[in-house]
Amino acid sequence: MEIVRDLAGGGKPAPLNMFYSSDTDADGGSIRYKGSLAKMADWNTATGIMATYAGETTAMEGIIGLLGESVTAATESYMLNDAAYGATTKKIYPLLPSSVVRGEYSQNDPAGTTNLDTNMTGTTTTVTCGDALGVDNLLIGGWLYPTNGDCANQLHYITDSANSGETFTLATSLANSLVATDDSILVMPPHTYWLALDAVKTNLLSEAVVSARTLPVLGLGTFISAPGIPYQRLDRDKHDGLIIANARFYHEFIIGGSATLGNVWRDTIVRA
Repeated sequence: MEIVRDLAGGGKPAPLNMFYSSDTDADGGSIRYKGSLAKMADWNTATGIMATYAGETTAMEGIIGLLGESVTAATESYMLNDAAYGATTKKIYPLLPSSVVRGEYSQNDPAGTTNLDTNMTGTTTTVTCGDALGVDNLLIGGWLYPTNGDCANQLHYITDSANSGETFTLATSLANSLVATDDSILVMPPHTYWLALDAVKTNLLSEAVVSARTLPVLGLGTFISAPGIPYQRLDRDKHDGLIIANARFYHEFIIGGSATLGNVWRDTIVRA
């Protein structure tokens, strides 16, 4: 993920050099990737007050920014209370409540884990997910883009979705059969309230089930780029039904924090 602009005007803020540990209550022993979400450690942990990976305790509470450089070894990440070494600083781009973040619906995360959705079948305009969506209609305005199989590279706009029957409806018909083992990028509607992050919290996971989308956001728009297609907003009248090889998809959004404790620039940190 990256910060691309601020709603108050201007671009992304300059990074801060902040004390950062990739693990809570331990000198960092985990790889953390550039662009991953950073949070403030709960105030009474043994680390002292410092930034850490957003998946650490308590996960996603007190979001403060995006990590501006990767942490690739334990020697890059010492705590404030380390007995032998001084605490290390890392560049953190402040993630303000007005910061516009761009996340990619990537096919794999930096650690190599797939970000794609599967278990979907269809032959015309009706796709069965194979998983209970949870709430009706929440996929309306989204897009389906299979990346392999007989439907590979077909781009389809979603006009309806239903928890009962676990289905969603496409505006244009699949040209071939979509089978459960095929992989797909599933782009959420532009102004969604919920997105799913990949396992290392750097980009977006394709996920049809609403309960699995755990990052509260305010979605601002969805975008596409591909060879011969410059970065542009997804448009049903322009893009629906096209066959586009090597397409990449993005969401721009605001991150308020977690469902329990928001952005640290607005809500401070938790007193556990």
